[in-house]
Amino acid sequence: MILVLEIIGIIFMLTLIFVAVWGFILANQFYAQARYQNYLLEKLTQNIYLLVKKNNSLTSGTSNNSNENVNSENIEPPNSILQDDKQNP
Repeated sequence: MILVLEIIGIIFMLTLIFVAVWGFILANQFYAQARYQNYLLEKLTQNIYLLVKKNNSLTSGTSNNSNENVNSENIEPPNSILQDDKQNP
């Protein structure tokens, strides 16, 4: 009876170890995909910002409206999500 309990315990521990290892591998892959998605979204945000800035500079050059010039100068670039990743490899 004790031998059967030991065998069941060993099988249970091996099963838990197997599930834990694969869970870690999957979680690591999901994290890598989330980082890549954030990177792509950051690049998209930067490109949109540059397009808006370029569009505002083109329209402010042809317009005499001072409010538009003030608003185009107050546009701030988005905060980079990847700055922490670039500093900590």
